Amino acid sequence: MAAQRSPTSAVNDTLATLESLIRLDTEATVGDLDLLVRVNKHAAERYKAMADAAEGLETDSEHLRVKYAEVTKYVKQVDELDERVSDLEAIVKELEEWTGELEIKLRRIVPRR
Repeated sequence: MAAQRSPTSAVNDTLATLESLIRLDTEATVGDLDLLVRVNKHAAERYKAMADAAEGLETDSEHLRVKYAEVTKYVKQVDELDERVSDLEAIVKELEEWTGELEIKLRRIVPRR
């Protein structure tokens, strides 16, 4: 037969086992919390980088708005010039037609020598 353990020994073994269980559970929880802290720090760094990028985009956007306003003036001028050139081209075409008609009439009036 096996020797019986005393109640005090059994209680001490149970308390030691319970202490070990609580210590290991606490260590696991602390490990989880440490991991959570690292994940949160990493997420905060990413959000900070995204905020910096968004701020840069806002600055770039304002710069582009200013440049667009400057370019818009020139686009209007180019459109006006294009319209004038089209008008001049139409006038030149008419002049060429009239010149052709005058040449024909002149040939009829003045015989070639």
